[in-house]
Amino acid sequence: MIHESGKEQRELASAPALVFKHVGVAVNGQGTFLCKGKSSGGEASKNQILQGITGSAFGGRMLAIMGGSGAGKTTLLDVLTLKKTSGVSVEGSVTFNGEPLTGNLLLKSAAHVAQDALLWWTLTARETLEHCADLYGQELSKAQRVELVEAVICQTGLKSCEHTRVGNAFVKGLSGGQRKRLCTAEALLKQPAMLVLDEPTSSLDSSSAVEVVQLLRRLAKASNILVICTIHQPSQRIFGLFDDVLVLARGQIAYAGPVKDAGRHMQSLDVPPMEDGSSLPEYLLDLTNSDFTDAQQVQNILDNWSASEQAIVSAQTAAPMREAKMRGLVAQTLILCRRLAIMTMRDPTVYSARWVFAATANLVFSLIYIDARDRNQEQALPRIWVMSWCLGAPVFMSIVVIPVYYQDFLVYKKEIGNGMYKPAAYVLSQTIVMIPSILAFSLFALLPPFLVVGYNWKSFLQMLICHAVAMLWAECTAQLLSVCFPHFLLAMAAYINVAFVAFLQSGMVISIDSIDWALRWVAYINPWMYTLRAMIYFDFADSSFSGFGDHGEQCAPPPAACFGSQGDAVLDGIGTLLSSYSSSMKPWQDVGKVVEVALVLKLLQYIALRTFR
Repeated sequence: MIHESGKEQRELASAPALVFKHVGVAVNGQGTFLCKGKSSGGEASKNQILQGITGSAFGGRMLAIMGGSGAGKTTLLDVLTLKKTSGVSVEGSVTFNGEPLTGNLLLKSAAHVAQDALLWWTLTARETLEHCADLYGQELSKAQRVELVEAVICQTGLKSCEHTRVGNAFVKGLSGGQRKRLCTAEALLKQPAMLVLDEPTSSLDSSSAVEVVQLLRRLAKASNILVICTIHQPSQRIFGLFDDVLVLARGQIAYAGPVKDAGRHMQSLDVPPMEDGSSLPEYLLDLTNSDFTDAQQVQNILDNWSASEQAIVSAQTAAPMREAKMRGLVAQTLILCRRLAIMTMRDPTVYSARWVFAATANLVFSLIYIDARDRNQEQALPRIWVMSWCLGAPVFMSIVVIPVYYQDFLVYKKEIGNGMYKPAAYVLSQTIVMIPSILAFSLFALLPPFLVVGYNWKSFLQMLICHAVAMLWAECTAQLLSVCFPHFLLAMAAYINVAFVAFLQSGMVISIDSIDWALRWVAYINPWMYTLRAMIYFDFADSSFSGFGDHGEQCAPPPAACFGSQGDAVLDGIGTLLSSYSSSMKPWQDVGKVVEVALVLKLLQYIALRTFR
């Protein structure tokens, strides 16, 4: 990329430098995974997206990557941030400060700001930055972190809204421009040497867009940060704030150099002159947009660009690198627990609303089965049914939180990609905060049946634990599915199927022995069955049922129920109808099996988070 000589080149030689040479990207026709030019499959037809891209960017300067739709802007940014995509072959080299750019180097020295402002909507701007500072600032004291947050808030113009919540589509909060600046402020707390932004002005009005780019320019100059932005249709005012520009067309370079020389370079070619009233960025895009411009003209511009090979400014002298150091796993987990606890208390969707809905639904079920208050032969089975509904309603309610978990996953990918914390810390903190919440959930769900139907209060704690373990399984299932599907609606559909299968094979709808052998195995890994029968065992054990004499003479004539007078006998009698019930059940072993299933689900979630990040 062409730069001025003399003093400016001496300054660039000691600034952070990103150099990319002969970068090419192709989509493999067979869809095999290819990385850095090495294919795991055979030869296949390839669709070339980028070809021979050579350029550089330097600390203290802003580089804009421009081009029409499909020109390859996002693909180039993916290469520069080492984003892997299956079925894609990448060739060429990328170095940062003279070293090959690796994932570890990128995590330590760079920050990426995505096009979408992905933030935690329940937190205020200041709280968002305070938690970021706690996670990034391993080598800073608490006072230094507070000072850093205050400086970044002032630097990014967020002082007037520091105590305003981020908000979402339903809760009013920060404006679009403020959210963009908050995302930039998050990245600055890492104190990166390189800042990469994808469409930082998209979805903003002209005034907000100018504010964001002016902020980036101030940061680049004041902190010697290397700033790279993809940008779409900038105004002349915004375009003039950049130092350098790289214009792409058909996946190739049409121009790469200082902004002030772009117009002169184009006018030196055999192309139409810039019309009066037209802005320079519009002129560049009009000339290079192959969808609306003569194809031969675009090809001539591409063929005439030869300065890219001369444009590389040597980065022999490596500038001092600012490297972020991650906190340990325990410290990360504690910080994330604190943040997640705040968000959980403020977001009714996650738990508190479901507590109320579960209590209301279970009250209705309990009133419908109010005759089950009488512990007699006829009400033995209805007591099991009402508990099945009181367990099932909260389990099915976990579907409503999948969109929340899915949105959390999107923010997680941003934060983990910037090296803020490890996947294990996220999973651990989510689990730790979840446990007391589901205990409260189960408390709300069980109070109506205990008060109305009259379950055994002596076994309340045991049944509470059983119910909470079932909810642990349900929440872990929802969390796993939310990270395994490209859209939360697909995850919700999958959850419905899992929950219905669990209900059908819970031992209540049909006896386990009556299920075809090819499907019977599902029942033996079904947490619904294990927790339900454990709860029934605790309610029936050490209790008596009326309507049964020593020889059964008090039982009503067949087909009326006649199980036994003591709880153990009733369980054995019910076992003749529903094979999963008997007096020999071991409830704590059943609870342990459900915990094992939940742990397997959390392990799968951890693997998915590492895979899909």
